[in-house]
Amino acid sequence: MKLGVYGGTFDPIHIAHLILAEFAFDKLNLDQLLFIPSHFPPHKLDAQITPAKHRYEMLKLAIQGNDHFAICDYELAKQGASYTVDTLRFVKNKYGTERHDLFLIVGADNMQDFHRWKEPRRITEMAEVVVAGRSNFKSENSRFPSILLDSPLIEISASLIRDNIRQGKSITYLTPSAVEAYIYKNRLYQ
Repeated sequence: MKLGVYGGTFDPIHIAHLILAEFAFDKLNLDQLLFIPSHFPPHKLDAQITPAKHRYEMLKLAIQGNDHFAICDYELAKQGASYTVDTLRFVKNKYGTERHDLFLIVGADNMQDFHRWKEPRRITEMAEVVVAGRSNFKSENSRFPSILLDSPLIEISASLIRDNIRQGKSITYLTPSAVEAYIYKNRLYQ
């Protein structure tokens, strides 16, 4: 089974996340792509993050109807700081996936600090690291082996959505309509 792993806070999930996931699914010929929302990413311990139950529900709404997407709540359930190396160990044990069939999808911006992650070398031993392309990222300049996924560049961020909500601006088409409705119903980011 070829399995993609796509982690993040998804606060909130947006169209760029989904387009990248679908693009990776097709280009890597995956059987399934797992979204893994983090409880507390180590690099955002001081950040104010929306409670996990809301981020999980928004993610569920965003991927409903897409049979090749799934959510893994491992990091939410274990709580505390989330480290990719631990999550990959869990995924490998649960799915029995070998390195050549396990793909960790990261943004090019994350690769710049990859050497600071917990056990980066071990991560590359457990999974193929796939870098979602940015025009200025060159995989050969990375200290760690990676596959460059020349994905569409869509400049949407979760912070843009949160800022728009705080300023009373529209978020229509930035996130799926079911997620937009959930945000307003639960008065998130206000």
